[in-house]
Amino acid sequence: MNIPVGKIVEAHKSFSEIAPFKRLEKILDSDFDGYFVAAIEGIFGLEEGLLLIKEKKIVGAVFVSLRTNKQVYGPLALRLVFNLLNAKKGVFDLNKLSRQQIDLIIAFNDRITLEKPVEKQLLLKLESGSYQGSLVSKILKLELETSASRHNLLKNLGLGSI
Repeated sequence: MNIPVGKIVEAHKSFSEIAPFKRLEKILDSDFDGYFVAAIEGIFGLEEGLLLIKEKKIVGAVFVSLRTNKQVYGPLALRLVFNLLNAKKGVFDLNKLSRQQIDLIIAFNDRITLEKPVEKQLLLKLESGSYQGSLVSKILKLELETSASRHNLLKNLGLGSI
């Protein structure tokens, strides 16, 4: 997925320097439009999460597990990104975009959008307290099983080479 860099507001901020949820809370109080991207060393190696922010709401999410080369989008990605933000160690960047750029990102990557945007009040309720490797494993395994099931269905229909 191609996301424009935009204007870098903060780069390589450590979770120990600024708590990610506290920073997100301040972002959602401001007129910031852009994205918040974080990276940690998780259960499957390097994990990255991106939250797309527009008009004081989180409107999209992407989660990437680099070792497994697995990407998750939308509401499931939101759960995984919030999970990684609870890690003890990590870094995050904050990049400002125009609203038109955000609209284009959503137009070309509609699966990243959230059915219901997340506002500050909901953000405070979603902070779980600690990173859960089991959640990552469960969701990535679920995604892998879904793909395997589709393949098995095509194979059973004699279309396995598609």
